[in-house]
Amino acid sequence: MNDPRDYSVPLPKWIRGKKLTELTGFRLDAQKHKRVQGVWLEGVHWVKAPDGNIMYNWRAIDEWTESGYH
Repeated sequence: MNDPRDYSVPLPKWIRGKKLTELTGFRLDAQKHKRVQGVWLEGVHWVKAPDGNIMYNWRAIDEWTESGYH
C-alpha cells in the first residue's frame, strides 16, 4: 500500500524565486542579474505578478539552460 505522505503535486508554470533556486540552483542574486541584464526575457522567463512579486517560468528557464544559454 502507498504511503499517504508520498504524493506528487505538479508545479505551476509560474513560481517564486526561492522555489526556482530549489529546482535549478540559480541563486536569487543570479536570477535578478539575468532579469536586469535581459538574459531572461520579461513575459517569457519572468513576469511581475499583479501583487508585485516576480514570478519565474521554470519550464522556459529549463529550456534556456538546456539550449546552452543562447
